Formats: sequence, C-alpha cells, structure tokens
Amino acid sequence: MSQAITKTINLQDLLSNARRETQVMMEQGIDLSDPSVITPLESTANQYPEIALECNQILIELVKQQMNLMNHQNEPEIQNEF
Repeated sequence: MSQAITKTINLQDLLSNARRETQVMMEQGIDLSDPSVITPLESTANQYPEIALECNQILIELVKQQMNLMNHQNEPEIQNEF
C-alpha cells in the first residue's frame, strides 16, 4: 500500500520569500525590467497562478522603485559655489 503525502503550501510565505529574493536581486544591481531576467516573483507567479496577480503587482512596484533610484542616481549634481 502506498501512502499519499500531503503537503500544505503557505502561499503568503511563498510570496514574501519571492519578494525578498527579488529585492536582493534589485539591491545587487540586476535590472528587473530586463526581459532576459527571470525573477523569483515571476517564477512563483508561473508556478502558482492563484497568486500571479499579486506577484506581478509587486514586481511592477519594484521595477518602478528601481527606475526611480536609477534616475535619481543619474541626475547631474548642481553645485552652488557662491
């Protein structure tokens, strides 16, 4: 007789972990908007369609944050030497 193994998956924990791992990628300078990059959020969205919308929304917010940071870093410095 074979016994079925039941495993409960906590989707909120998966979502939190994927977000944290994606933020680490962002902090390491990986361009999250690069289509050749597959983030943990994208991977999680593909594996668990029931949380795909949340994953995609979080990823969009992180990409926006990254773009704002990149734009801020590339702004010329104004030096007022009076």
